[in-house]
Amino acid sequence: MTGIGPVEPYHPGEADGPHQDAPADVLKANPPRLEARWAALPRSYRRTIQALAVIATATGALFALRPAPPDRAAPNPYPWPAGVTTLRYEGRGITPTSFRFEVDVARGTPVTVRQVDAGLPELSATTTPRLPLTVKAGNPRLITVHISVYDCAALPPAIDLPHLDLLISNETAQQQQSFLFGGTYPHDLETGLRALCFPNRPPPTPTSPGQNTRDRLTRR
Repeated sequence: MTGIGPVEPYHPGEADGPHQDAPADVLKANPPRLEARWAALPRSYRRTIQALAVIATATGALFALRPAPPDRAAPNPYPWPAGVTTLRYEGRGITPTSFRFEVDVARGTPVTVRQVDAGLPELSATTTPRLPLTVKAGNPRLITVHISVYDCAALPPAIDLPHLDLLISNETAQQQQSFLFGGTYPHDLETGLRALCFPNRPPPTPTSPGQNTRDRLTRR
């Protein structure tokens, strides 16, 4: 028989009174011990868990023993100036013996150009802008080198492998670095020196296709 009605009061002394509900803390009874719960599992299930535990342990050991991957070589934050400085020929200047160059620093601290030499004892060099010139990484600067001749008669017959010697420095070191040039700079340099020293002398004409076509500055 079921129904809904008012809750009747209950007195413990009444013989026919309703039975007392179970204490609320019965639901919070302590769970069985871990060993008992493990023993209650089926044997096949326990074997599966044990096998998985062995595999996980072995895998962890392999990862622990595996050598760490090599670190990528990070660029040296303090490079030597000669290793990061480039000098590129950009063409002739406004005079026959002035030549424009771009100074570029690849990375690291700024590089200062302190001195420029023309590479031959018969020649001297000055620059525009005047030195020292500081060049920051990623911000190339143009420099014009003006070549002068001490003695035109002492010049060699030809300028082979013309170069400029730069004294450069940064926070790491100061170095003397020679920059060799091919391409159009050798021709432009010889043409400018000839115009300076021998303005009325025509350039020599090669006698055979196999002959070196480089112009001669002087010919006796």
